[in-house]
Amino acid sequence: MSPVAVERRGAALWARIDRPEAGNACGSAVMAGLEDWLDRAADPGVAVLVLTGTGRAFCAGADLAEGRALLGDPPALRAFLDRGRDLVRRLRAAPRPTIAAVNGAAYGGGLELLLACDIAVAARSARIGDRHAAVGQVPGWGSSVMLPLAVGPALARRLLLTGETWSADDAARRGLVGEVVDDAGLDERAADLACDIAALDAAAVARMLEVARPPLDERAWAREAAVLRAHIDDQIAGSGNARRPK
Repeated sequence: MSPVAVERRGAALWARIDRPEAGNACGSAVMAGLEDWLDRAADPGVAVLVLTGTGRAFCAGADLAEGRALLGDPPALRAFLDRGRDLVRRLRAAPRPTIAAVNGAAYGGGLELLLACDIAVAARSARIGDRHAAVGQVPGWGSSVMLPLAVGPALARRLLLTGETWSADDAARRGLVGEVVDDAGLDERAADLACDIAALDAAAVARMLEVARPPLDERAWAREAAVLRAHIDDQIAGSGNARRPK
């Protein structure tokens, strides 16, 4: 059974991460499920993609347990991290508008999945933050690139450096999500947004994506990847001290 449930609802293709016992952490099996979901977006009958989670988490981040298990196999660990980055970038460039229905905690890689979506609507109980620093890690799937575009450089630095989390209302006030709804109404609101988009001219929507998504700095992506590699190399070596990138 895939830990990602994919369901067609009219013109919307939903993906629900279904690992509630692990906070919907994004491990290899979840990546595979989300890749399959994005593959199916090529269906001409699909107008919108919706991403959400099961239980109390949207996605609590990359699967740290899987990552730690790979510390003895550096090439496999790097491939795991690269795969996550490629997934987020692919979501950011999806051929259909994307909606994040943030049902609960969105931390680390979960925040990066949220940031990759075009529209984010959050349940009132959701908590959102980068949290990489809080668990001794650094971003690798785009937080440092996309977060400043969402909330501005000052708030992005605050979220990255403090490891704090924001309530859904705080996230909305700061521009990280577009709307907050009662928990029970989240799926319905996301479905309504999907229907609104699906009712529009498909060619116009496709063109709109070209101007609605701000370009991302490839140098920033490369710098983030280099910092992550240095940090992981130090962890593999057992030094515990992240090197500064040159």
